[in-house]
Amino acid sequence: MARVELYWDPFDQDDPGPCINVSIMNSRHVIEAGRALGFDYPEPRSMRALLDTGASITVISKVWANTCKLFQTSEGSEIASLGDVQHCGEHAGAIGFPGTDLRPFDPARIVSAVFKKERFHAIIIGRDILRNWVISFDGRSKRVTITD
Repeated sequence: MARVELYWDPFDQDDPGPCINVSIMNSRHVIEAGRALGFDYPEPRSMRALLDTGASITVISKVWANTCKLFQTSEGSEIASLGDVQHCGEHAGAIGFPGTDLRPFDPARIVSAVFKKERFHAIIIGRDILRNWVISFDGRSKRVTITD
């Protein structure tokens, strides 16, 4: 059983919330099929992700989705996210958690949207992934604990 502890100070206005390092790449199936056709894929990209219990789905910045060359499976749909209703792309990706023993998600449905003001993270981990973990917050120690 994997266990990760994150620091979060909800009383610090400059603290964006509980964040974790993630690695993003195309799903294994997309890479295998693409390489068979001669396509090249970048190595996984590491970035900061916000754990957001208010988000029903995982959302990545469109800029990062393009940088990671995530395979777009659909033009997507409109979602209410990041304080606005946005038209989003849908991608077949994989999400890992470097430096932890947390189980990676491959494949994972990742939606891309424009992040207008987010300076602390490039991805929001929503309940689609959070539901697989037990998460607790100890306010006195300002620790968020994730158990896989």
